[in-house]
Amino acid sequence: MISNLRLLLACALAVCTVSCTSFEDKRIRELLHDKGFGTRADGVPTIENHVTGGDMIQFVIDPQVFQAAGAAQLGVLRAPQPISIDGTIFVPFMGPVDVLGMTERELTALVKEQLSAVFAFPIDMHARILDSGKAVYMYGEVGGRHYVRLDKPDTTLLEMLAKQPVTRLANWGRIHLIRPDAENPLTMVINVREMLSSGLTTYNFTLQHNDIIYVPPTVFGHIARIVEKLLEPLGVAVQSLLGLASVRSSYEILTGDSTGGAFYPRNFNF
Repeated sequence: MISNLRLLLACALAVCTVSCTSFEDKRIRELLHDKGFGTRADGVPTIENHVTGGDMIQFVIDPQVFQAAGAAQLGVLRAPQPISIDGTIFVPFMGPVDVLGMTERELTALVKEQLSAVFAFPIDMHARILDSGKAVYMYGEVGGRHYVRLDKPDTTLLEMLAKQPVTRLANWGRIHLIRPDAENPLTMVINVREMLSSGLTTYNFTLQHNDIIYVPPTVFGHIARIVEKLLEPLGVAVQSLLGLASVRSSYEILTGDSTGGAFYPRNFNF
């Protein structure tokens, strides 16, 4: 009887475990993506710019448009407007409009079409994307920020490595340039040292939005990093001991127990 009860409990536990696991796996599968970087805005901005998070949107509008009745509200569009967290901008008479991933031509056509339902005449305007959200990722033997903005359209690998600080342990002969994708990622290992010594810029690739630059350490750099990781707990312990000693010394000085004579003893009478 007891063995049968144990068997039933084991079966119930197994069923619960399988159901919970399958439920979590189902939720994860729903979040997976099958193309691109995983964002809602895909494209190659160096070929045709598109709206991404962090960009600013500004509209160039013909001044004669504002002479029409009710058109003064469109002046809001002339000021640079940041993309909201949900990928929208505010358009008068329309409210929030989803613009994430659109090019300047698509954005212009969309806003013109929506405003045509309000005004009896066509609105002469053109959308402009003021970039501030296009950047690449840099990891490994690099200092500074790991998300570096692309400030011009033809930024190359050499230019980015020249702008960002690189540690003395960096392996310049095996710089990894990774073009991420959910289906077909591309990894290129580039000998930047040879490029610098020979001047052959065949592999000086133009960077794209969301590229990943990984700067690995040299062989001795790997050893140095391993030793650093091994000694890190010891360094934390030493800092903790020094901190406790400093706190104790400060306490003794404030209470008059210190032998340094910085304060009068507690039993000293003026």
